[in-house]
Amino acid sequence: ISLHYNIPTPTDVTTFSVEVKPEADCKSTTHKLTLTLTSLYNGKESTTNMVILDIKMLSGFIPDSESIKSLKVASMVDRVEQKDDHVMVYIQELTKDIPINHSLALIQELPVQNLKPAIVKIYDYYQPSDQDETEYNYPCAAA
Repeated sequence: ISLHYNIPTPTDVTTFSVEVKPEADCKSTTHKLTLTLTSLYNGKESTTNMVILDIKMLSGFIPDSESIKSLKVASMVDRVEQKDDHVMVYIQELTKDIPINHSLALIQELPVQNLKPAIVKIYDYYQPSDQDETEYNYPCAAA
């Protein structure tokens, strides 16, 4: 006797979404990039646990210290950490279907040719498999 089960592959459903809008003044001599980050939760619960927004820096870019300070006091932000080329934003919670916007300025420290996109990842602190990620790039042509 042979018994077979046909189990459909589960659809990839995420309860988080993160959107990044990079903005830069390409004519400026200071190569500054401002990221507008929109975090959204659309799961079954009314609110989430703590959520982490992991922002990887583009090659040659560093976070602006003033921008980090203002991010630390932004709405729903518990704390902000810098590790290597990542900025980790700990968000207390996200409420269902209510997007939260944060802003982070980056300064180009070293000009890099053929710049590759960097990734921004959002995930539940207690359930890291519940996540979403997107990438962003420097909108101006390589200097």
